[in-house]
Amino acid sequence: MSEIWAERQRRTNQLVRIAAEYIFNQEIVTSEQLYGLCQLTWITKSKKNNNAYIKSTKIPALEHVFQMDFPRMPIEEIAEEVSKILKKPAVKELIISHTGFTNFFKVYRNSSLEWIKKNHKILRPLFEKALQLSNEKQRVELIKKIAKLPSIPTPEDSKEYKEMHAEYLITPVFFALDSRIKFPIINGNQSVKNLLAELKVTDDSLEAKYKAMISLYGTGGINDAADLDQIGKYIIDFVEEGKRKPTKKLLENQPTTGVTELPFKDESDVKSVQQALTIEKRRLHNELTNKLKLYLKNYTLFEGRDDSAMFDVLVENYDENKNDLLIEVKSSSETAHVRMAIGQLYDYWFKLKGKTEPHHLAILLPNPPDKEIKNLLEWRGIGILWFSGNTLKTCCEWLDEFVESE
Repeated sequence: MSEIWAERQRRTNQLVRIAAEYIFNQEIVTSEQLYGLCQLTWITKSKKNNNAYIKSTKIPALEHVFQMDFPRMPIEEIAEEVSKILKKPAVKELIISHTGFTNFFKVYRNSSLEWIKKNHKILRPLFEKALQLSNEKQRVELIKKIAKLPSIPTPEDSKEYKEMHAEYLITPVFFALDSRIKFPIINGNQSVKNLLAELKVTDDSLEAKYKAMISLYGTGGINDAADLDQIGKYIIDFVEEGKRKPTKKLLENQPTTGVTELPFKDESDVKSVQQALTIEKRRLHNELTNKLKLYLKNYTLFEGRDDSAMFDVLVENYDENKNDLLIEVKSSSETAHVRMAIGQLYDYWFKLKGKTEPHHLAILLPNPPDKEIKNLLEWRGIGILWFSGNTLKTCCEWLDEFVESE
């Protein structure tokens, strides 16, 4: 998943928390309102920025939360109405923008409401506690109580589906209620299954799964449950097991301030290029990396974590064939720096991918290279990237679609 998807999850968290605060300030909290909070985390089948889920899921969720009907009203008018109810003009943007992140199994969507009604007395205080979470002890207590909840039944007319674990419905909404976004999503999504399998807790208790998942916080660029949800299918590259070391981390913003200490990858390899070790050049390197991270926000981006392959940026599924693109960032377009980048790219690719062909390599430079450098890189099939203002540019046809996709 991309960083932009994680940001969508964080927006959902903001919206759900605002809605929950409204609900729990009421004298009576209904089952439909709790159900509405769950609905606000749902999407339709597609994760693209389409409007289908707004009519089928988001508007009904808002109707349940605020106990109102919004017949055929556009989302903009609903946002205006809700902002007046809450007396919070800023909520309009949250309602209009894309939210929701879990494709909750359609078969159970209606039966979940009946399940909430049946278990309302148990669920109401749990939802309120999720909104008030402030420490890890409280989260563990909450996960223990979720583990004791009865399963969600299948619809009466369905014989091919089994009952659903309560956490599949509850953990996404508690993720969205947690102010620090530390409550992980533990549902039937394949990426979650991959994560649990790699952590060797697939058949363990819900509490054990929870503790194994949160043990990853603070490693590999994973700071909260939104980050954790991104790395499910890549988990093998993030977890240390035996002699196997983690090779990737989520790409983080690089520091661009400071007088004496600015990190620079592979510093031992670049002693021969002394200029690149100056604070000014390291700052430029990190500024370019941050600019690329922002520009490619729709992609999942990684950076090297193991000393043997401290690559700058790996773009997952950059083309229609779902190939990965390895990018080395350089603070100079001079020949010595480009030569070094070529060697680094081949070494990193071999460490990550072995002898796989073809290579998908590119160098991000601070400005367009001269003809000699361009010919050299074209000869090796290495892409050339640079920024013109805030727009990413290339002179390589095979990168045109990638550059223009943003």
